Amino acid sequence: MGSVDFSLDGKVAIVTGGSKGIGRAIALAFAEHGADLVLAARRPEALERAKQDVAATGRRVLTVQADMSISADCDKLYQATLEEFGGVDILVNNAAGVSLVTLAEENEEDFLRVMKTNVWSPLHLARLCRESMRQRGGGAVINITSNEGVRPSMGIGTYALSKAALINMAQLLGKEWAADKIRVTCIAPGLIRTDLAKDLVEAVETSGSPINPQKRVGEPNEIAGLALFLASPAGTFATSMTYVVDGGEVSAGPGDVVVMTAEETVQAQKQD
Repeated sequence: MGSVDFSLDGKVAIVTGGSKGIGRAIALAFAEHGADLVLAARRPEALERAKQDVAATGRRVLTVQADMSISADCDKLYQATLEEFGGVDILVNNAAGVSLVTLAEENEEDFLRVMKTNVWSPLHLARLCRESMRQRGGGAVINITSNEGVRPSMGIGTYALSKAALINMAQLLGKEWAADKIRVTCIAPGLIRTDLAKDLVEAVETSGSPINPQKRVGEPNEIAGLALFLASPAGTFATSMTYVVDGGEVSAGPGDVVVMTAEETVQAQKQD
């Protein structure tokens, strides 16, 4: 039997939302296993800090200031990658938009903004990268969705809806692009300790509510490890699937978990 291969030597990876949290953790894991990185985010200061962290691993890194709700910025990101590295092997769609209201309360502007950021832009970027991946012998598209796309909570309707669409997209593209050796998968985290979720994390940990059977919040590195598997030769037989990483929250039965009410969740998130 051969050894398990997690090497990304010679690979080029794009990570959107790559300056902080889960995106930064994935970028560092990829760099530590040999990949060169392209990081995209809206805030240049955070991008520069992430760039320094990745560069410290000895890998090449390009940063692109971009808003994933704008199609032209997706185009700019892809073109910058081609100019710097000549192609792309791995795409991690991690950037996301949020609207903290119920579907009944949602307005058209915020609905379209979230759906464009969370569904259209990941699809648009994947389609841009497809030909380069095909020419390079295959590739991996990894969508960071959410356990909200599997079992939605009240109060974040459009976000949950968009994440469910992202899961369905991976199922379709994974089948459509299998002949090109392009794998498309999703990772669906639960509550993870990030800057974006810091107030919700604090509210959950202060309350002592066991939000999942493990009774704890997840860490970005726990998502990065699965992303590394899916991007590497070790994961080449995995496609069209969604991997839920939430401490057992989605699979928990009644009484296993004390979940915050919708109002508590929304109020905690609004503080961010």
